[in-house]
Amino acid sequence: MTIQKGDRFLATYSKQRYVIVGKWGGNLVLAPTNKDNDECLIYMTEEIEELVNSRKWLQEAGGAQ
Repeated sequence: MTIQKGDRFLATYSKQRYVIVGKWGGNLVLAPTNKDNDECLIYMTEEIEELVNSRKWLQEAGGAQ
């Protein structure tokens, strides 16, 4: 799975949407798309792949795929 800036994900357990906005120390930084949520997430690529493979997150169409 290729993950890059602009890719969007939906956390199925919370219904929150996130977009990859960049990197920090080699990890990927995700920002929420909901204006009421201001908590960014930082994950390794492998962790995001695991979340997608377990269907806890869904990769959404419309990102920089």
